[in-house]
Amino acid sequence: MHLPVFQMPSPDLRRYVKESLTFDLKAGFITAIVALPLAIAFAIASGVPPIMGLYTAVVAGVLGSSFGGSRFSITGPTGAMTVIILSVVNQFGVEGLLLAGFLAGLIQLAFGVMKIGQLVKFIPFPIVSGFTAGIGVIIFVGQIPNALGLQLPPKEFVSEALLQIAEHAGSANPWALGIAVGTVAMLTWLPKIMASSHKLGPLKSLPPSLFALFLSTALVYFLALPLPLVGDIPMGLPTLHLFPVNLDLIHDLLPSALTIALLGSIEALLCAVVCDGMTNTKHDSNRELIGQGISNLFMPFFNGIPATAAIARSAVNVREGAKTKLAGVIHALILLLILLFFAPWARFIPKAFLAGILLFVSMRMIDLEEFKTILHISKSEALVLFATFGLTVFTNLVFAIQMGMTFAVFLLFIRLTQMAEITSFEAYQGRNAKVAAMLEANPRLKENVELYSINGPFFFGAMHVFDSRLGTHLALQAPYIVLRLRNVPLIDASGVTRLAAFIAHAHKQGRTVLLAAVQPAVAERLQHSPEYRELVKAEHLFDSADKALEWVEKRLGGKPMPFIFPRRQ
Repeated sequence: MHLPVFQMPSPDLRRYVKESLTFDLKAGFITAIVALPLAIAFAIASGVPPIMGLYTAVVAGVLGSSFGGSRFSITGPTGAMTVIILSVVNQFGVEGLLLAGFLAGLIQLAFGVMKIGQLVKFIPFPIVSGFTAGIGVIIFVGQIPNALGLQLPPKEFVSEALLQIAEHAGSANPWALGIAVGTVAMLTWLPKIMASSHKLGPLKSLPPSLFALFLSTALVYFLALPLPLVGDIPMGLPTLHLFPVNLDLIHDLLPSALTIALLGSIEALLCAVVCDGMTNTKHDSNRELIGQGISNLFMPFFNGIPATAAIARSAVNVREGAKTKLAGVIHALILLLILLFFAPWARFIPKAFLAGILLFVSMRMIDLEEFKTILHISKSEALVLFATFGLTVFTNLVFAIQMGMTFAVFLLFIRLTQMAEITSFEAYQGRNAKVAAMLEANPRLKENVELYSINGPFFFGAMHVFDSRLGTHLALQAPYIVLRLRNVPLIDASGVTRLAAFIAHAHKQGRTVLLAAVQPAVAERLQHSPEYRELVKAEHLFDSADKALEWVEKRLGGKPMPFIFPRRQ
């Protein structure tokens, strides 16, 4: 009989306990304190019971930190998600929201598996900025009733919400307004006061939201203030929940699910980039999307709402000294302990305090400096910014994202078109000393050769530039045409077809077209065209324009070459 032998922890575990555990515990605790009121506030703003926000923070906090690609990101309910969640709840109910969250998780998982994490980050900044600011406005307007102590049904559109607020403003509760304004003031000024004080000691590490929470809850409890409260929050672990699934509902929810997936992916990757900048680390974009997908995939089974990585909580996690992903798991476990042992006290939390939290968050989402910067950099990008912002505020988020991306693609098309440029022989001569020396030594080259340098992407949007610059020259100029393509990074089917037609037309006139410095990617696309392969011989391809001119010099020999076409005077 062999007795079990006690084994010492591995060196890695001992090193972690010695060097990192204390930091992760502290960061996890402080982050949990910050996340607690936010989870409840975002749930209420989303039109779902507060407990669903807490379940989300717990489950997503564990799964997001465990499977994500960013060491410091904290996953949970966020302000940006509340608007689309509220819209889904209003249309399809809570059960429809759970299915939408599940579908969003599948989409995010597919994003990560297909390794398109980098592509999601390429969504233009004006769209992200306008969309985020628009959501901030919606959240701000949506929390005004709670800040005034009014219990009004949530409205999907800002205009409807403002009219409703105006109608009931006379019934505002001054206590509620005082708590909401006081919360915003504490969140704004208390960090500066605490940072400048040397007498607070360990209290300096506590988040201002904790002081605001204790103060507002104490006022309600001891003074019995007549305010709308959060209400009872059930104690205990979330139970397994099955939601209805049918094809018709899936079809109706797909646009919303795609919006949730895109919004969650963008916010998660932006959060990871912010954490990288604060810690000099590097995240894995695709793994982060897989982690977010897993979180949202399992969340509905625990009565949780769609979640994503939150910049505010993640920044707190970094500032408090987190060393590993375990800090995110610890934050979720502390929230679970609070849920298990202190849930009954949550019923005294006034909604006005939560409104103050969200008013503060929404104001941070509206970055006027970003608006000014984009406006000064580019008027066209500013147009995309304001269009996305306006559509987000006054229409719905799905349409806003669709139109924002449409604007961005149209803007990209215009810019790519403007990049297309064709430089003539004379202009190119001044940029290339070797070509200039050849022309000076042999003036006959200039008489018998037309050289053009095509710059920029050669795609359907650039065809008008090509036709206006070269199309009118075909019946006028010298017997040899050299097209330099070194600065053509890509060519599409329209470009291949138009180039082949140009060469064919030149051949009919007895002229020879030489191609110089063709990029490998462009050459590969050209070789896929049978017409091009038939028209262009290998001897008409050159590594550089000067080598093409050397080939022409040999063809010219010592005798002048007669003009095939008269030159234009």
